[in-house]
Amino acid sequence: MKNTLKRLLPSKLKTKIKGMLFDEQDQLKSKISTSISDNQIYPNFCLQASTHMEIFAQFRRNEVYRQILEHVSPSEGKQYLSEIQNNYPELLTQIELFKENDFFGNPEIVPYEGIGNICPSTLRYIKVYGDLKHYFGTLNDLQICEIGVGYGGQCRIINSDDSPKEYTLVDIKPALMLAQCFLDNYILKAVAKYKTMNELETQNFDLLISNYAFTELPRNIQDVYLHKAILQSKRGYITYNDISPDYFQSYKKEELLKIIPHSRIIEEIPLTHEKNCIIIWGDENHQ
Repeated sequence: MKNTLKRLLPSKLKTKIKGMLFDEQDQLKSKISTSISDNQIYPNFCLQASTHMEIFAQFRRNEVYRQILEHVSPSEGKQYLSEIQNNYPELLTQIELFKENDFFGNPEIVPYEGIGNICPSTLRYIKVYGDLKHYFGTLNDLQICEIGVGYGGQCRIINSDDSPKEYTLVDIKPALMLAQCFLDNYILKAVAKYKTMNELETQNFDLLISNYAFTELPRNIQDVYLHKAILQSKRGYITYNDISPDYFQSYKKEELLKIIPHSRIIEEIPLTHEKNCIIIWGDENHQ
């Protein structure tokens, strides 16, 4: 186990994770990336980071956490910045405000020409925010639901510039605890609600967001989210990836296009995996 992990985790969790981690890094990545529900490494770390401030102070650097999030490379960050500069240059007037996402968790900070130092993952959140405004217009006064929220970075980017009415964050309990720990450091314009799958009530949301989360779930779990949120939402933005094991029987993009009324595919730019795309519906450009 690397020195970083030894330094950041309390002794009991070190012992537990040491027994669960694999010797080969690619084996660890393969296991974690299939689903956060089939092992306890990621949830345990989220729990520790949300309850131990010394771990929270460094969580975005931790190797366990970076297998799931915070793994946008500097070169990928440059591609996201290029997309922002070319398509959403107006967002760059708020770049210092967006950089406040990097105040907590000690993320990797990279210097970029024209904007200075910023975390590459934060650039991805900004680019997604630009997409949302492009396709759906202002997010002011909307009731937004995000499935798979990480530490709340996308939520904070949106709330730093727009004023949603409500923002419902949906994830497993330890991830929600970490997201709340992060977001409680900021003044959010929306009323933030933190819900697990079983706590989520069926609701007509104005906008549904899910980036690299919903499409990684087993089909029976996807059916719950389709019923409770996705098919109830007027607008939607789902970054689709196809990395789940076959036994998950996760919905393929062709199936989701048939299930979600008026949905269509747009390119994921930059493309982070050969099978990736973005599924949207309710956009202003295709009414």
